[in-house]
This record gives sequence, C-alpha cells and structure tokens, in this order.
Amino acid sequence: MQSTPEDDYVSFMVYLRTNSVWKIVSDVFRMLNETRPEDPIEFFKANVKIDNSDSRAIEETRQKITEAKKKLKILKHDKLVLTANLDFLEKTIRGGNRKPNLSVRRTVDYAEYDNETISETFSYSDHVL
Repeated sequence: MQSTPEDDYVSFMVYLRTNSVWKIVSDVFRMLNETRPEDPIEFFKANVKIDNSDSRAIEETRQKITEAKKKLKILKHDKLVLTANLDFLEKTIRGGNRKPNLSVRRTVDYAEYDNETISETFSYSDHVL
C-alpha cells in the first residue's frame, strides 16, 4: 500500500513534534515576530540552535519581569490600603478636629504609566514642634 501525501505530512509533523523541532522553530518564529530584525534569515540561523543560552536567558528574564509586575501591582494596592489605615489612625489619634500646621505638605503618588492615583498623604510635621 502506498502512502498518500496527507499520510506523509502527518508522519512528518509527528516526527517534528516528538523530536522537539516544532517547539524550537515555533519559539524562533515568535522571537522573530517580536523583534523584526533587519536580516530575518541570519536571525533565524542564529536562534535556531537548540542550546541557545541567550534565548533561554531572555525567556527567564521575561518571566521574572512578569512576576515582578504582579508583585508591584499587589504592593501598590497594599500601599493604598496601609496609607488609608494610617490616615484614619492619625485622624483618630489627633481627634479629627485639630487643624494642621502652616507647614502642611501634600503629596500624591501616581502609577507609573496610567496616572492612576495610588495614595494621597498629608504631612503635618507636629513632631518638630
């Protein structure tokens, strides 16, 4: 029985996947799409190597950046909550009716990219008196 072109294609795809060729080629194409170098053929040749430490380092760095962004978002939220709690406690301790010094300084922190107000704090510098 003779194999059909479809059988040959399926067999070849199985061969590529079982030997990790498909994953490596897909990764290189993804990097090629992201970087869009001047010479795509040279880029492909340089990055198709199975043991390319640069591409592994880049991928590890991307994962670390993603994790750091998640942690930063959590920390910004925590800062907002803690600042609100601190302001509430400060007002509670001061009685809420006391007027601040003339040397009141207002600070507002903004998220780096979206100008979202993260926290608003007021410094009264009563401890200096």
